[in-house]
Amino acid sequence: EYTAPAYFMTLVCTSLIFMLKFVFQDRKRIKGAAKTVKNSSRQTAVDEVANNTTWFGMTVYDACIMGCMLLNVTTRGSIGCFETVGITFAATHFDMTNSRASVIVATCGLLGVFALLSMGHIAKFLTDIQMLSGGMFVMCLGVLSLADIPEDGHTASWRYYVSIFMIYSIGYPIAHTAVIGLFSKIVGRRPQGTLLSWFVLTGSMGPMSFAVISGYIANYGDMSILFYMLTSVLGLSIFFVFWNKTTLETLSR
Repeated sequence: EYTAPAYFMTLVCTSLIFMLKFVFQDRKRIKGAAKTVKNSSRQTAVDEVANNTTWFGMTVYDACIMGCMLLNVTTRGSIGCFETVGITFAATHFDMTNSRASVIVATCGLLGVFALLSMGHIAKFLTDIQMLSGGMFVMCLGVLSLADIPEDGHTASWRYYVSIFMIYSIGYPIAHTAVIGLFSKIVGRRPQGTLLSWFVLTGSMGPMSFAVISGYIANYGDMSILFYMLTSVLGLSIFFVFWNKTTLETLSR
């Protein structure tokens, strides 16, 4: 039951290492002569907004960077909950076998890859703010559709299909990619090494912390509590994005 997936992942990792070694080429850094660039009036206006101080002592730039990291936590953490309890929830509430639920999740994840490949076309019609808030809203709908389901195994399985599709195929891929794009645009041409490491760290902390919380709730409480909690967290994230929409758009130009 577990040996075949382990062999499969070993093969995938080995293939990726081979491709990184022999197929992909590393880009060499070329240092040119330093040029003095005069900031445009628009960039000067953006810098003035970024350097303003918020009511809690941080600059607007630092606050937006912190906000993007928190959005990274919420998006990654929400999907981490489903990675922890999603298969078990399908077995207890929809009377599904582990293999069937895994196929559903894997298929929706594959569709999510196509959504990622289409981000260039989506970005022609939607801004990062719209993709981020829209993706999280779809995740909210998917999570909320699983609340208050009785643990008797007689619930129609299509509800699980639709929920996983909304979360794995639409909501999470678009929202999380928009967070990454927004973060990169706000950082701009500044040195990104340290900030990217913190961004990745927060992204790793999200699934770990949310997974522990979801496991605790699954063992000692009702699963509906978990889904309402995730809906509240995602809803607050959407509120944060809309409340600071003008500032985020200004700094991400």
